[in-house]
Amino acid sequence: MLVKEWIAPTPGQSWQYFYSADHLCPFQWHYHPEFELTFTQNARGMRYVGGDAAEFGALDLVLVAPNQPHTWQAATNIDGSLQTVQVAFFTLEWLQTLAAQGAPELLPLSRWLAQIRQGVVFGAAMAQTLQPKFTELHHARGLARLMCLLDILCQLQHDPDLRLLQGQAVAQIQDTRLASALHYLQQHYTEAITLDDLARVAKASSATVKRLLAVQMQTNFSALLAQLRIGHACNLLHATTLPIPALAQASGFPSLSQFYRKFTELKNTSPASYRKNLSNQTLLPQ
Repeated sequence: MLVKEWIAPTPGQSWQYFYSADHLCPFQWHYHPEFELTFTQNARGMRYVGGDAAEFGALDLVLVAPNQPHTWQAATNIDGSLQTVQVAFFTLEWLQTLAAQGAPELLPLSRWLAQIRQGVVFGAAMAQTLQPKFTELHHARGLARLMCLLDILCQLQHDPDLRLLQGQAVAQIQDTRLASALHYLQQHYTEAITLDDLARVAKASSATVKRLLAVQMQTNFSALLAQLRIGHACNLLHATTLPIPALAQASGFPSLSQFYRKFTELKNTSPASYRKNLSNQTLLPQ
């Protein structure tokens, strides 16, 4: 289910900070209007941001753009250590205001963030370099914590190994009809579902839902449905040993040929090669 997440303010801060140990959040697509900087330690599993699905290891550092559906799913701990996740939520408008009201040094950072459409995955070297800074971020308070966050963000934009995730920017979903349609789609995308079904739930015409998808999400029903189903299939390829025909059916595809065609189109590889590559990566030393 796709959930719009409401980020509660951190007392005494104009941005939000979240920390979790012992476990990671379960597999659940969600989105929010803030940027999300997530630093994960001592876990291994799959990360999904928009249409991108990739395996992550002991250190994972990612910036998720506003309103991009995303989730992490941890498969195992590293050497029995606690899985920890640190998350900083902030808005571009907040940084732009700081830059305009006395901190012009933040203008390059603001411009860099403004061009991020879907998200950024940072290199392993940068994640390791910034590991002490995230420890400092967790323990600091007040101005020291703010300065630590800004230092981290400024270093990130210069990472030579960053991977910019491709995809369209997604406008904040404000229309309740579209929100209802997306909620229903996230609950039923592995079933036989049509645009008319979404229209019925949204209490709107199919043409209206089609227009809302195009204007507010820069996509269409078929593309969004395929993205969700392929994301689900990637998770099953990683987390189960289901044979590919059964996996395709469990992901909602009406035929095996359609599954193969759409998977190759979106992931640029076959399902079998994708699974084999995941297995090979798991065997590599961390």
